[in-house]
Amino acid sequence: MKDTVDVAVMQFRPRPLDLTGNLRDMAAAVRTEATHHPTDLVVFPELATTGYIPAAYNSTFHRQLVAAADTVPGHTSEALGHVARETGTHIAVGLTERGQHDELFNTLLLLGRDGDIIGAHRKVHLWDQEPAYFHTGNRFDVLDTGLGGIGLSVCHDSRFPEATRQQVLNGAEILICVFAYAPDPGVPPGILTHRTVTRAWENTAYYILANRLGTEYGATYVGRSVIAGPTGQILTAGHGEQDPVIRARLHHQPLADSRDFVNLSREHRPDVYGNLTPVRPALNSPEPEAP
Repeated sequence: MKDTVDVAVMQFRPRPLDLTGNLRDMAAAVRTEATHHPTDLVVFPELATTGYIPAAYNSTFHRQLVAAADTVPGHTSEALGHVARETGTHIAVGLTERGQHDELFNTLLLLGRDGDIIGAHRKVHLWDQEPAYFHTGNRFDVLDTGLGGIGLSVCHDSRFPEATRQQVLNGAEILICVFAYAPDPGVPPGILTHRTVTRAWENTAYYILANRLGTEYGATYVGRSVIAGPTGQILTAGHGEQDPVIRARLHHQPLADSRDFVNLSREHRPDVYGNLTPVRPALNSPEPEAP
């Protein structure tokens, strides 16, 4: 990665189903950030172009979501690509993507400082009601950028450490994961911090977790975005409404030093744990019936 990368996470509050309004607000936020702070990369949360989905499936909402969705390339890449060129800033943004046959994907798009599309990640691990609305992605790529190797993921993807490990072994130095997270009952309030620190430390990588703010359909989103470094140190963390933007400067040297100390490519042992596919029934699974 380059010597330093200045990152701003926007704990954005989307307008439900308002693609045009959200793009206008995001473009203004990038311009403001780039005017007042050094900015190489701006990250917006999951589904920032439309907002998140209701807790229970709703067919009317589904039709509205299809209408509010965007293609790639499309309005999102055009509007934010323009401001990326204007400010010289990379932009990562979560959007509701509409495919060729009106199928939907929960997508994270990365735009370069020249406004071009560097890549897009379609969420692989769908959560709760998401399969009723979205199709699943099927890959975890590493994107070659002027900032370094970047791996993208979305929310529930982060529960599966194999994904980020694959990205790091394929050259990722900066991992970006975007969320629309509202607290779950019984889950510690610092769970996003724990997730970020763990994924950064176990992969000797920078990990950027961007969560949103606002209330929709009875869910209140808490922010608490975090950026952690390759030894697990917290570089910055947001607390909620009082922190609409969190910022950090990523340095190449700590990344290089940590990877000299822990060489994952050399120490990784797939000969021992293979592809992690179960070869026997899980513990406590029902016994098969006798013939």
